[in-house]
Amino acid sequence: MPPTLPFWIAFVATVLLLVASLVTGWTRRRRLHLWLGPLTMVALGFAVVFTEELVRRYEFPPDVLRTHLWFAKAGGVLALPVVVTGIWLWRQPRARRWHKLAVYVWLLAVLTATGTGLWMFSQGTLKPV
Repeated sequence: MPPTLPFWIAFVATVLLLVASLVTGWTRRRRLHLWLGPLTMVALGFAVVFTEELVRRYEFPPDVLRTHLWFAKAGGVLALPVVVTGIWLWRQPRARRWHKLAVYVWLLAVLTATGTGLWMFSQGTLKPV
């Protein structure tokens, strides 16, 4: 199996779940959203784990890696307010505005991390075995 295949599978699964979570959240299909939201976060966790494996097999320019990690860590940290406000919204409808804000900020960080990650990957070279 190519060293990048598990990462790409996890990445694509995360993107698909993220889009489905956004659509079900936006259209207020709550029951499905309550499954897809957490599954998105789990898939993101797998993508991060496989990214760690990828980083061990590739060499990346240090400045490119540092830039990506800044946004990736921000995306990871900003997932917490999404989860917290999501639970709050589940209990209190008045939390909707805060949950939306948390999702938008997190999404911005995740999209930036994705862009810088693809940029980083394009700059990487496979380490000799």
